[in-house]
Amino acid sequence: MDSTTLILVGIAGLVIGFIIAKFMEKGKASKTLANAKKDAASIVKEAKIEGESIKKDKIFQAKEKFLELKAEHEKVIINKDKKIAEAEKRTRDKESQISSELARGKKLNEQLQNKIKDLTQKEDYYDKKHTELEKLHKNLVQQLEVFSGL
Repeated sequence: MDSTTLILVGIAGLVIGFIIAKFMEKGKASKTLANAKKDAASIVKEAKIEGESIKKDKIFQAKEKFLELKAEHEKVIINKDKKIAEAEKRTRDKESQISSELARGKKLNEQLQNKIKDLTQKEDYYDKKHTELEKLHKNLVQQLEVFSGL
């Protein structure tokens, strides 16, 4: 082989090697790109799963907090209702006590009025009797005067 042929074969070998290297590099780049896409899809899938998990956890925490606040609110309402019921009971008790005292006062007043009426009637009766007694006394004195003047 002559040197030209050898150079041509060398150049052809180089060109063929270069082309083969380019194809191999392109295949490797395709594989790397495909792997990168797979990794990216996997990362996105994991991120979505983790996001859903975090979302569910946060929703659960929010529901727990809501139930806690609701229970606390119900306790406050129950305490207020209890205080109101106690105040109403005290008011009813006081009203009952006042009504009882008022009824007792009315009864005492009626008894007093009846006693005053009785005393007034007795006084009138005694005044009448006293007047009659004085008349009888005068009559007796006159009769005694008539008998003694004889």
